[in-house]
Amino acid sequence: MKRSLITSVTVILAACILTGCSAATTPTTGSSESETSIETSESTEATTTTEARGHYEYKPVVMSSIFLDIMGQDMFDAYKNYIKAVQNGEDEFEVKTEDDYHWMIGQFRTNFQPVYEVYTESNYGGAFKDGKATFQYKIPKEELAQKQKEFEEMVTGILNENLRDDYSDVEKILALYIYFSNNYTYDYDTYYKMSDEPVQGICAYRFFTTKHGICAECSVAFSFLLLQAGVDATVCGGNDANTDEGHAWTYVTINGKNYHVDPTYVMDSGNCLSYFMMTDEQRYKEGNFKKDSMCIACHYKSDKNGNEYTADDDFFAPLWGKYLTSFDHEKKIIYYTDIDGNKGEFDYSAFG
Repeated sequence: MKRSLITSVTVILAACILTGCSAATTPTTGSSESETSIETSESTEATTTTEARGHYEYKPVVMSSIFLDIMGQDMFDAYKNYIKAVQNGEDEFEVKTEDDYHWMIGQFRTNFQPVYEVYTESNYGGAFKDGKATFQYKIPKEELAQKQKEFEEMVTGILNENLRDDYSDVEKILALYIYFSNNYTYDYDTYYKMSDEPVQGICAYRFFTTKHGICAECSVAFSFLLLQAGVDATVCGGNDANTDEGHAWTYVTINGKNYHVDPTYVMDSGNCLSYFMMTDEQRYKEGNFKKDSMCIACHYKSDKNGNEYTADDDFFAPLWGKYLTSFDHEKKIIYYTDIDGNKGEFDYSAFG
């Protein structure tokens, strides 16, 4: 069994059991490109394409609509001020209230600033005064700037190697879903170590730079890449109804509809599509996670806010239980095999 963890807004991690898709094969990992082709010729067999990829640029400020709705504009403004301060090598920024500062510095960095989360810190108490708040650098400012530059190049490299400029939101999610399946691995060593002692450094930055991690890292990294690609995404967490163990995944909003996508479960699954664009019902089927146990984006207004949002569009249900072979951007067709090896096609042109 595969195990994973969830990060709460107080950065408390709870263990969870992750079950894989049956009869999954083990993909090759560590490659810079997905082993599954994302383009096809007129044949339904997967083929390699040499066409130009994307031209994505790094966005210093990204935000999911749900996260913004929960946290509010004042904290978002403070977040933007904080980013500008770090970019300019400053150590203070404007924020309206001390409460806004504490929530912003503890949550926005964790979800949207992988490098700054690791290399800047706050003392919280006494950091806010007269509409301004301070923070510290854990490494020299010049070194942080270099690490941020390298990280931005890594992120844009991932996007441009795996996405096309004209991909729809669904295609972006699917392409990165494939990428995570074939290029990242679950960190069992860290999971088992955490059951015996506190482990420092659990974060999306570690996941990106080591290419392995647990769900608390994977879900943030996946959501962050989607936001960078222009897809509305945030992190969602829940507890297994049977064991009460926690897990974290990604929650996306497309055309006003919400879906669950689990980048941790798909790792090492042979590109199983059971965890792609799930409804609340499918999310419960794959992990025993009920809506009333979920925390979507952040619990600033409520510890468990899953019942405030609904994911009930089952358009992608025919893909669940199947294994991705490839997808054709031009034809808007996903090619797959079922558990018995039978080939099939799924028309997603409604989302193209």
